[in-house]
Amino acid sequence: MGRQLHLHQHYEFLLEPIHSPSGDAMAWELLTRAAQEKGSVESGHQLFENLLGPEKWQLFQLQLEKISALYQSGFAHIVSLNVDGEIISHILASDAVQQKLDRLPLLRLEVSTFFTTRYQARDRLLLQKLVGITPALLWLDDFGAGSSTLSMLSSGIFEYVKTDKNFFWKYGEGFAFDSLLNHVNDLCRGVIVQGVNTPQHLDMLAHKPVVGLQGGQWKSLSFNELTGKTTSSSRLKTLKTVPATAINYRNFL
Repeated sequence: MGRQLHLHQHYEFLLEPIHSPSGDAMAWELLTRAAQEKGSVESGHQLFENLLGPEKWQLFQLQLEKISALYQSGFAHIVSLNVDGEIISHILASDAVQQKLDRLPLLRLEVSTFFTTRYQARDRLLLQKLVGITPALLWLDDFGAGSSTLSMLSSGIFEYVKTDKNFFWKYGEGFAFDSLLNHVNDLCRGVIVQGVNTPQHLDMLAHKPVVGLQGGQWKSLSFNELTGKTTSSSRLKTLKTVPATAINYRNFL
C-alpha cells in the first residue's frame, strides 16, 4: 500500500504580507511548512514537488479550509495560494471545489512560471478554463526565472506578476530589471517584487513602477495569530493599517 500523509499533523500555515510601496499590507500569501522542518518555509508550488498526486490535492483542500476559516473570522484582505497544473486539472473536474472557490472572492491563485517546462497553447487553454469557472484571479509567480517568457502574459489572464527573487537580487539595480518591469507592466495590472529582505532592497526599488513588495523585511503571521481565541475586530483592523515592521518608507511612486 502507498504511504498515507496526515496533513493536520504534518503541516503548519503562515501568511506572508505583501506591502504596497506606501507601506500598507495589500495582500498576503499563504505559506505551508512541514512541521518536522522547523525554520524552513516553502511556498505551495515548491512543497508540491515533493508530494504524491493525492497528497497535493488533499493539501490544497486543507488550504482552502484554512482560508475559508480566516475569512469567516472577519479577515478582509486578498490571500494568494499557489497551484500547479495538476491542481488546476483537479479543480476543473471538481464541482464541489469550484463552489468553494465561488465563496472566496478575495482569493488569488498563483501559478509559477515553472508549472510547465515549455509554455504551449494547451497550457494557456488550461489557465483560460480555470479563469472561466472561478472568480479567483490568477497571479504569475517567479517571473524572470529561466522558464519565463512574455508569451505567458500576452493572453492577459494574469492580474499581477511576481518577479523571481533571484532575478531581483542579481539585476535589481540594472537596466535588465527596469526593462522587465516596463514590459510586464504593459501586460498586466502591475508587478510585485519578491526577495525584499533589507532596507537596501527598499532603496533599490525607490521610484520603480511596482505595486507590491514581498520578502524577509516583514514578519509572517501564523493562522493561530489570526483565527485563535485572541482574534478580535480591533486586531483585524490593526492588521489592515499598520505595517508588519516599523519602517519609515520613502515616497516610492
